[in-house]
Amino acid sequence: MLKNKILSCGLTGSFGYFHTNISIKYGTNFVSGLNYQKKGSNYLNLPIFSSTLKSVKITKCKISIIFIPSIFCKNIIIENIFSGIKIIICISENISIHDMLKIKFFCQKYKILFIGPNSPGIVIPSFKIRLGIYPIKYIKKGSLFIFSRSGTLTYEAIKITYKNNIGQSICVGIGGDLISGIDIKYFFPYFINFNLTKNILIIGEIGSEMENLFLKYKKNKIFFFISGIFSPLEKTMGHAGAISDKSNDILKKIKKIKKKFLVLNNLENINLIK
Repeated sequence: MLKNKILSCGLTGSFGYFHTNISIKYGTNFVSGLNYQKKGSNYLNLPIFSSTLKSVKITKCKISIIFIPSIFCKNIIIENIFSGIKIIICISENISIHDMLKIKFFCQKYKILFIGPNSPGIVIPSFKIRLGIYPIKYIKKGSLFIFSRSGTLTYEAIKITYKNNIGQSICVGIGGDLISGIDIKYFFPYFINFNLTKNILIIGEIGSEMENLFLKYKKNKIFFFISGIFSPLEKTMGHAGAISDKSNDILKKIKKIKKKFLVLNNLENINLIK
């Protein structure tokens, strides 16, 4: 599914243009952009359409990436969904909770893979797919699947794996905002079916119940790194999704995970995954 043609929503802006250009040079199959005011023009030799529906009908794209400001995201994303887009990667951050609840409802209803918001995206070295803002300098074809809530820690993990001569099969950053669009229970099995994946690194943090969803998986070797061990209870740390409370104490979370999986003390211990 991830080999399909891609629509860049926000290609005409400086941020979208910059990262779409890097992805095209990397080998990713972008076919069009979206901007009502600039319809009919070309950016990076890609046609700009006035609507998602026109792009889908003409270019047969099934994937979109969102680089637009958060206040415009809801309408564009819902337009994507009802136009036939099956995978949406949202780089934009700070989409309102009300908007995200609507987006998540439609994504779950129509089985749309939604990565984000506030996500670094997806990168698959074997297929030369870069959907997001990953620095490609340290991307290397390999067998480690990195699945993370934190964008910054994803970059750090990629850099450390590269230095330790460990390549990546796929890297996914699900986004750090309070509400994540991905239905992990439904889509995680899809990701681990990549034949190249031998080991999985889950990067979690304070807040959320994300890590608990992986405790039943036994098909692959799974390693965990949980950040924020020294964070105080009831304090928001970093982004909106990172908050620890008595019902989700990070030490209890780590203790529970350690019963079944290896928890790394720091990311420098990634070399243990070899």
